[in-house]
Parts: sequence; C-alpha cells; structure tokens
Amino acid sequence: MSEPAAASSPREGHASMDGWPAWRRVALGGGGGMFVGMGLGRFSYTAMVPALISSGQLSVLEAGRIGAINIAGFALGALISVPMSVRVGAFRLLTVVAILSVLALAASAVPLGFAWLGFWRGLVGLTAGIIMVLSLALIASTAPSARRPVAASFVFAGVGLAIFMTGILVPRLLERGLATAWLGLAACGFAAMMLAIWGWRGAPAASTPAPARLGAATPWTWPLRFLLAGYFFFSIAIVPHTLYWVDYLARGLELGMAEGGLHWSIVGIASALGPWSMAALGLLLGTAWALPLSFITLGLGIGAPLLSGASGVLFLSSVLFGAQPGLSALMAARVRDLADAQHMPRLMRAMILSSAGGAVVAGAVLPQIYELTQSHVLIFAIGGAAMMLGGLLVAPWGGVRR
Repeated sequence: MSEPAAASSPREGHASMDGWPAWRRVALGGGGGMFVGMGLGRFSYTAMVPALISSGQLSVLEAGRIGAINIAGFALGALISVPMSVRVGAFRLLTVVAILSVLALAASAVPLGFAWLGFWRGLVGLTAGIIMVLSLALIASTAPSARRPVAASFVFAGVGLAIFMTGILVPRLLERGLATAWLGLAACGFAAMMLAIWGWRGAPAASTPAPARLGAATPWTWPLRFLLAGYFFFSIAIVPHTLYWVDYLARGLELGMAEGGLHWSIVGIASALGPWSMAALGLLLGTAWALPLSFITLGLGIGAPLLSGASGVLFLSSVLFGAQPGLSALMAARVRDLADAQHMPRLMRAMILSSAGGAVVAGAVLPQIYELTQSHVLIFAIGGAAMMLGGLLVAPWGGVRR
C-alpha cells in the first residue's frame, strides 16, 4: 500500500497522497470492487439464467448447480483471503482478484457448456469473497469510528448499483445475444475495477495490519459470537426472496414477468440506497441499537407477503428486502466497535463464512420445503422468522461496548 503524505485530523483519519481522506478513497475503492466482484460477478448471473436455459447452454438442474458452485467459491475466498493477503499484500491481492473478476465475466461469453461456465462462476465467487473480506478490513482500520457506518455503506452500495444496472442493461444486451451480454457486463466491470484499484491504492500502509498482528488470537467474546450467529440467520432469511420473489410475483400471484422484473429493479434501487439509510440510523442511534432494529424491520419486510398480496405490501417487501446490504454494513461497523483493528481481517472472514454457511443451508433446505408444499408464503414466513431470531441474537444484551 502507498504511504500517506500526511496525517489529517483525528476526526478524518489518515490523508492519502492526493489529499483525500484515506477512508473516503478506500471506501470508494471498496464500492467499485464490490460492484464488479459481488454485484456483477455474482448477481448478474440471476438475470442471465433464463436466457442460458432457453438457449440450451444449461439445463435447469445445471443452472442450480452453478449457483451452488458460486456460493462455495465465495466461502473459499473468504477462508483464504487473510492468509493470502499476508503472503502477497492486501493491495496486490485485491488488484489481482478484481482483474480476475472481469476476466471471468468475459470468459463466460464463450459457450463451452456446464464445466466451463461452472469454473468461471466458481472463480468469480472466490474473488467476491476475497474482495468483501479485505475491503471491509481496510475500512475498519482506516475510517474513524464515527465514519465507519458511512464508509462501509460505500462498499455495499456498489452491490445495489450493480443489481439495478443489470436489471436495466441485461435484457437489452440479451437482444443481441448471450455473448454480447457477458461482454457488456465485463466492460462495465472493467470501469469499476479501475475505480477500485485507484481507491485501494490510497490506503496508508499503517492501516493494514502487519502479518505478525494478523496472526494474533482473535478475542471470541460472547457478543462477537452472537453477532456471527445472527449473521448466519440473516443469510438464511434473505434466500427466500433471492430465490422465489420474482417467481412468486410472476407465477404465484399471476402478475406476469413484467411486474416481477419491475420489482427486481426496485430491489436494486433499494440495495443501493439501503446502506446510506442504515448508516444514518447507525450515526443516530449507534450501531449497537441500529443493528437489531434493522434486523426487525427487514424481518417484517420479508414476512410481509403473509399479510396480503396487495400492491402496496409487495412494494414494501421489495424495498425492505432490497435494503439488506445496509445491514451487512452495520454488522461490519458493530464488529469493529467490539474488536481492535488487528483482528478485523479474521473477523470479516468469519462473517463471510457465517453468511456463506447460512446461505448453503437455506439453499439446500428451502427448495425441498417448497417442493413438498408448493407454498411461497411458507418460505417467506421462514425467512421472516429467521431474520427476527437474528435480531434477538445481535441485540446488545451485555451492554453497548466491550
């Protein structure tokens, strides 16, 4: 990482070489990295699946298996992120994986079947896990305490912006073919990659924990354990909407694909704005109380279809579910409140592994429940209950601070 030219005030933290507060530049870099790694790398696939199946490139079963490969790659990326950053340096590793994310999007344009696409989807899942862990670790060690919710929101807003963009761009690109769609996404990813590299380069060397400190034992206090358990249930809770929301609207309520697509665009907008609204809540209430309140609010949104199929209820559910990246930002800020900077890379990795574990469990169990019951509403009820349970786990029962 580059050295800072000078230190700024304690309120703003280190200054980067171009005069920007380092935390702002690193936050923008993290947002660009998450845009290409998580937003395009992971969620663009959802928009591409119908065309992949209808073109004969994948069967329905193969499309589902590739989704599972992506989740597995994400978990592996989180697992290896810290050891690899110790070996090669955080900036160098982040740069390489951002480049690989763009390469994976471009390579997906070559129609060589299940194994080929599965390899690149697994790779882009791995890069997303690395980008998320290290971006949040840099934010935690660079941003002043009062600015961490805002800084983390920059990172997660990149995901929402990418979802919104794919919802608009992919249908138009698909009119010119699958290869054009993949290459168009790769071109967008390249622009985001350049922003990411510029931002990450602005982190002062002192903001990245030294290898010796990275090896220090992580203080697994009970509040931290409860936070990780809450994040596990959070990941279970968001799977129902991720898998079944558009299907419920289009087929379950017989509203059609146009209405389903409109609501997915709303999810994208809310995903971009959610981090900012939850950051404001974190600044107003503090992360200790903003976090469980956000869990409860999202739980109500996910469970809203139990109440009614009215358009206003559906809109509310789309908005609240879409805002969920902001909860991840609050979670990262809360973990930093409970742990020192040198422990953040390992704690961020633990967060991602907890999240991946919940997603894997939900991805394996919920489709089986739906297959047996053919009930969308039951799946949403399970998601809402899981989110409420997570809210109870993350509440500051032992006090606001350590």
